[in-house]
Amino acid sequence: MSLRTTMGGVAALSLLAAATLANPASADAVAEFYKGKTVIIIVAAGPGGNHTKYSRFMATYLQKYMPGHPNFVIQNMGGAGGTKAANFLYNSAPKDGTRISILLSDTALASRLRTTGVKYKANEFQYLGGADRTQTAFVIMKSAGIRTFADAMKKQVIMGSTGKGSQTYTVPTIVNALFGTKFKTILGYRGMGGIYLALERGEVEGFSSVWASIHSLRPQWIKEKTIDVIAAVSLDKLPDRPDVPLLQDMTNDPMKKKIIRLIAGNGVLGRAWLAPPKVPADRIAALRMAFSKALADPDARAETAKRRMTWNPVPWQDLQNQVKAIVAADDSVIQRMRAAIKTGGKARRKK
Repeated sequence: MSLRTTMGGVAALSLLAAATLANPASADAVAEFYKGKTVIIIVAAGPGGNHTKYSRFMATYLQKYMPGHPNFVIQNMGGAGGTKAANFLYNSAPKDGTRISILLSDTALASRLRTTGVKYKANEFQYLGGADRTQTAFVIMKSAGIRTFADAMKKQVIMGSTGKGSQTYTVPTIVNALFGTKFKTILGYRGMGGIYLALERGEVEGFSSVWASIHSLRPQWIKEKTIDVIAAVSLDKLPDRPDVPLLQDMTNDPMKKKIIRLIAGNGVLGRAWLAPPKVPADRIAALRMAFSKALADPDARAETAKRRMTWNPVPWQDLQNQVKAIVAADDSVIQRMRAAIKTGGKARRKK
């Protein structure tokens, strides 16, 4: 697995945030506010997934660089494919800079698609920084007997999903409508950790989500060759599996290409932290500066390599711009996607 960095953008972010906090009185006020406090990082998934892993890892470095050196702790809030946490952050969380979150990469798109239960405006969240640009892939257990994307057009594949706001639901459902695949989505698993366990128990046969997570959470699947990767929903090839076809290359239909590229572009939001609306500007600037310094910390970069964590820092401006692009997406594209996801998935049986 490669360790990737974009230090130019992170350095620029540091300078911008530093300029915002150039006023000593403002910096002192921020430090005084955070001194002795705890900042809660709300993870929009259950424990056991990479969102939790990345957030725990970042907590130490954020405390190091944040004015006032508050504690950073993790609160898992899985549910409805990330919608529960997004709704909480937008509507109920304190707007004072003591609650931030790592939401799912689909949060902004779910808002535009108006998936079930959305009660937030994605473009009003304030992004702070990201650790990676993720790539989505269709991962299928070999026991399912599906070796290629074409196979999935002929034979039903049982896919695990956390909820209708997640790419584990929207991507296979939209792909069914666009390409005629036979993915059958089972809803209600608690985070990717829950889906991984379901795969190991034989409850489901595959999923559509971040490919790099397998390297850190289930490397034995790769080593033992128990999985197949049949397609990538990404703007670029998977670095370690360049032979895996890109979904956008499987069609010449302009509308289908626009839909797939819109979904794939959300990889920039794949490991992104954000704050709710209306947090004071000086505290947002301090949080952004702390994230930029933490993401650029040489010890952090070295440690992520040891932990099999991909590390490709993303400035907050890139994150905010991606959300703006989703909000500004052509209505015809969004309407086609809305029509596609109406087919729905089935709820998971309770045991």
